[in-house]
Amino acid sequence: MKYTIGEVANFLHLSRDMIRYYEKRGMIVSERNESNNYRTYDNMAVFELLDTIQHKNLNLSIREIEAMRHGDYEHNMSCYLDRYYDELKSEISFGTTLLKRIEELKSRYETSNQNIGSYWIQSVPGRYRYHVVDSISGEFGAIELEASISDVLFTDYVNPFVDYGFTSIDDTESWHASISESYTEELSIDLPHGYEYEPEGTYLCSLENIGCVKKFDMSAIDMFRKTAYARYGEKIAINPVIGMIASKLKKSGELHVVMELQIKIG
Repeated sequence: MKYTIGEVANFLHLSRDMIRYYEKRGMIVSERNESNNYRTYDNMAVFELLDTIQHKNLNLSIREIEAMRHGDYEHNMSCYLDRYYDELKSEISFGTTLLKRIEELKSRYETSNQNIGSYWIQSVPGRYRYHVVDSISGEFGAIELEASISDVLFTDYVNPFVDYGFTSIDDTESWHASISESYTEELSIDLPHGYEYEPEGTYLCSLENIGCVKKFDMSAIDMFRKTAYARYGEKIAINPVIGMIASKLKKSGELHVVMELQIKIG
């Protein structure tokens, strides 16, 4: 049975140009109709075209398909499938971890605004922190972030897992970008030097609205510190207050930042 290029294009949902391209690259061979010199394709050409389409959908390039057909087909196909398998396995692993992160962020955003002022105790995984900028009484200094750090933290692979917040000592807040140790392990992230590591610990936590993004009101930190001191006494007196941006909310037409405040108690 012979088929015109239009017929093949219709039942394979390919453009005529794509069929001509595959023919040019040697994926299929056509014959010429003696009466009108039009291209025609037999059943085997269609099967070869189906094979090429499937290989493309298995992430092989045309060049790789050519090399596979002209070389050791079985060995080459096995190598290409092994490579694609590893790539998919890595993508699925990343996707699974990203889904967990999205669930974490959803829960954080859906509950934080209703729980402002609440206190609880929780175990917090170890985390790596990179200093970004200092602020004193809400006034910010110059941003300090090395390119080697930015090149890792702000990639598509790492950035979805980065949190932003501060460590507060007296009237100074050291703002940082941080990432949980659990995510660095799951994703095998090779972090650049320059981080401060905070090991896993038990923390007293609270959610507080620290005001609009134009001018933070850091008085909530003092109140939180006093509450922690009243509950746990001198054993936590030297521990800094750690803040992590939990969500944002509109209030009186302005965007306010809700921070999860933490202080280590064990």
